[in-house]
Amino acid sequence: MRVQSSTTQKVCSFYVSNMHFATMVLPYISKQIEAKTNVITFFENNYTTNIELVLSRLTMKEENKKKLLEVNWRNTDVIKYMDIEKIFKNRYLKNHQNLIIINGRDEYINMINNCINRYIEKNYKKIDPDRIKIMDFYEMRELQ
Repeated sequence: MRVQSSTTQKVCSFYVSNMHFATMVLPYISKQIEAKTNVITFFENNYTTNIELVLSRLTMKEENKKKLLEVNWRNTDVIKYMDIEKIFKNRYLKNHQNLIIINGRDEYINMINNCINRYIEKNYKKIDPDRIKIMDFYEMRELQ
C-alpha cells in the first residue's frame, strides 16, 4: 500500500461578474508570470474579450500585456477525464511552479479538480504536488 501525502495547494475565490474576475485575476497572474510560474487554465466560459478590454485600459509594458494575452483565456470544453489528462499533460512543466486556474459552475470546477487529482495520483512519480497550486473561482450569484 502506497501512502501519498499530497501537498498541492488549493485556494478558493469569488467574483461578482466577468469583468470583476478579469480585473481581479490579471494582477495576480502578471506577478506569477514574472516569477516564471506556468499558468494552466480551465474555463467554462470565454474571457478573452474581458481580458483584452481590461488590458487595453491598463498602463503596463506592452511586453507584459503580450505575455498575459498568451494565457489561454478561452473556454476549455472538456467532457471526460481523457480530455483533462491530455491538457494537463501537455501544459504541466515538471521543473516549474504550476498555477492551475479553474473557473465555472460548481459541477465544472468539481469535475476538473477530480480529474486533476486523479491524474496526479496516477502519475505520482512524474508529478511534484509541491509545484502545483490550484485556484477555484466561483461566481457569486443572487439568491432567489
